[in-house]
Amino acid sequence: MKLKSPIVGSSIRLRSMTTTDLPLKVAWYNDPEIRRMLIVNEIFELGKTIEWFEAIKDSQSRLDLMIESDSSRPIGQISLVNIDHQHKTAEIILVIGDKDYWGKGVMFEAESLLIQWAFEKRGIEKVWAQTRSENVASLITMKKLGFKIQGSLGKEKILAGQRFDIIHLDLLPQDFKPANCTKCP
Repeated sequence: MKLKSPIVGSSIRLRSMTTTDLPLKVAWYNDPEIRRMLIVNEIFELGKTIEWFEAIKDSQSRLDLMIESDSSRPIGQISLVNIDHQHKTAEIILVIGDKDYWGKGVMFEAESLLIQWAFEKRGIEKVWAQTRSENVASLITMKKLGFKIQGSLGKEKILAGQRFDIIHLDLLPQDFKPANCTKCP
């Protein structure tokens, strides 16, 4: 799935991912500091990533976007995956690859923009996510957006040879607290 036009926020914009973005995706996903918080095992290779992208780029079950700064600099990637049109659900995933933008609210704004778009423009009625239990920044951001923890799966995934707990969260439209909310409950 692709966007017809970018989703624009106050300091970032979300646009459809293209083949030219894939070297950044590979670099970000292979960065050891970034990988510490991801739920992935594979080492990314550009050739395989290009093949993957060609196979999924027109899929109706996912939307892969780049996060750009206000100066059009790519700083991360955000996606809706496992989009279930029958049950109106989707999983959100995000990587802030440019470390200059860590701790600056990009994760919050990007997730807020995409979730608001999904609820208002695509008829999604539930967004869910999963994260490592030690990914405090992700947990804080999701709770700030209104996500609720639905459970913790102890030692659920083996990543880099170690077992990790995985937290499952979900968000319904009535619980959503978007970035532009000035008087949220």
